Amino acid sequence: MLHFFTDPYKNELIYSSIARYHYYSGNIDYKDTLEELFGKRSIIPSLEIGSNIEQLANNLGEKYTAENIIMKHTVFPYYSPFLPTKRKTELLDEIKYKDGGGLYTKIGMVAGSICRKTSIYYCPCCAKGEIEKYGEVYIHREHQLQGVFICPHDGAELKQYSVDKTNSSRIEFIRLNKNLLEFRNIQIINNKQYDKLYKLAKDAYYLLEHDLSKISKERLLDKYKDILYAKALTTTTKRVKQQDLYEEFIAFYGKEFLDLMESNIDNDDEYNWLRVITRNLKRTVHPIRHLLLINFLDGDIEHFFSSFKDEFKPFGKGPWPCLNKASNQYRRNVVTDLKITEDYKTRVPVGTFKCECGFIYSRKGPDKTKDDRYKIGRIKAFGVVWETKLEEYLKDERYSLRELSRLMNCDPKTILKFKEKILNFAIKKDGEVEKNNKIIYKSEIYKSNLLKYIEVNKNATRTEIRKLCQKEYMYLYRRDKEWLYKQLPSLKMKENKTKVVDWNKRDREILTILKATYNKLINDKNPVRITKNILGKKTRLLAALDKNIDKLPKSKEYLNKILETKEEFQLRRCKNIIDSLINNNTEIRLWELQRKANVRKKDFTIIKDKILNYIEVKESGEKYEKESS
Repeated sequence: MLHFFTDPYKNELIYSSIARYHYYSGNIDYKDTLEELFGKRSIIPSLEIGSNIEQLANNLGEKYTAENIIMKHTVFPYYSPFLPTKRKTELLDEIKYKDGGGLYTKIGMVAGSICRKTSIYYCPCCAKGEIEKYGEVYIHREHQLQGVFICPHDGAELKQYSVDKTNSSRIEFIRLNKNLLEFRNIQIINNKQYDKLYKLAKDAYYLLEHDLSKISKERLLDKYKDILYAKALTTTTKRVKQQDLYEEFIAFYGKEFLDLMESNIDNDDEYNWLRVITRNLKRTVHPIRHLLLINFLDGDIEHFFSSFKDEFKPFGKGPWPCLNKASNQYRRNVVTDLKITEDYKTRVPVGTFKCECGFIYSRKGPDKTKDDRYKIGRIKAFGVVWETKLEEYLKDERYSLRELSRLMNCDPKTILKFKEKILNFAIKKDGEVEKNNKIIYKSEIYKSNLLKYIEVNKNATRTEIRKLCQKEYMYLYRRDKEWLYKQLPSLKMKENKTKVVDWNKRDREILTILKATYNKLINDKNPVRITKNILGKKTRLLAALDKNIDKLPKSKEYLNKILETKEEFQLRRCKNIIDSLINNNTEIRLWELQRKANVRKKDFTIIKDKILNYIEVKESGEKYEKESS
């Protein structure tokens, strides 16, 4: 876990926070920063969203979660409400656990992008305030949204930062430098379009600031059609009157503004975006176009989404009907026990309904019509009421298998399965009395035999009785243990025979083993760091070295002498390589030595002086004496 991190400011992109961390950490190589934050050096920075967020959160500590970083410090919430449920789940997994390959294609930021931004944008007013408050500037996620040209906070036009992703390294995290910012707020946008752009910017910011995770493309389509129906822009069957919608939409915004937003509509195109957004098609539509439609339909984004705040009930309000045909409550709304889960593959809701009659059924949701309430997807349990009714029908013997299947609302194979179960139970019930009588008779015989033996052998122990009356003993142990123990003689207390350990001898033995193991490890071609854990595992004495080390003074003293710190182990690896290079008359290059020894740059710097000293001594033929640290 990292000891410090540049905590993100409100609505700061995690990308920007990492850029500030790199700056304040003093790292020169961005790959060192990647390794510290993500545990690997192969991450490609992503301005708007990012990847491997779960690993980042784990490295940052309990204060952070992947969900919080994604929802508060990426632009994912801008796209989330307009994505299909299944794709949204897949994308979250991609952002959390994977490298983000193809992420922008799936989210619609490539093929479906409009008003694309290839640079970093900032608000001069926000930047000025941040310098006064924090002494530095950061990258806001709301300023990077495609289709947003105005700052939603103060209405200033956004400016393009002079350093962008196209003229910098692909692994570089760009940090806003206050010396490169332009603070003058010069209005370029036409006054005629300004109010609409400002409204869109504030609507886009609303998406970032509110939890709309339960909203999906499927639910939005239903909402759109409800409002269109109220505006008389659909038929009674909710079929959208596309021509009427097109005319009113163009009149509301004007073609000039739609051109500015790269969202004009070709009415002759059967798949123009306005038709796609109001039809149940697999295609996704850019968030800015959804905002254009929401503004047209409602005019107030907060009011529009407020109707979604109620808990989503995919199976409607309870109670729900009992669908057990054998019950006198059949089709009556008496079921109050509903458990909702998600289908593993499709992520659609699955409801499991449990009735007091014992009948349990489930089905996939959400319910779309009133008749869906009376549908069964799968029967999980029939219950005692259903089984009792079937038993009555079977005893009647006047119903065919097909008729029973219809009466009980199940498959004929189910009838046969329960018929066999009921028949076996009846046979078992009839034979139970006879079986119990046999057990009672046998128990009495065995009890009598055991008592006779105990009477004759009054000094016999429990063990002797168990061996000589094994059959009787084991039978009564299983059938009547309480009676058996009352007849047996009392237990004799065992003498305490605790073995005394000769710790001096044990210490000498363990010391010999440790020395032999150490010599093997120190001469191994593939060196490992000498630690108590390694020695314990190699010798299978880890428990003794952990729990009884204070009773082994010689072994303890030897361990303290040979155990290596991380620095000592790195130095030993370097010495081995130096010895090999000198023996082969090969020139020693420090950068090559660092790479071969697999030592980090910052660690190599710490041991560099000792390495140079060792090289000097070796090359001069003098005996090298290990410096004490």
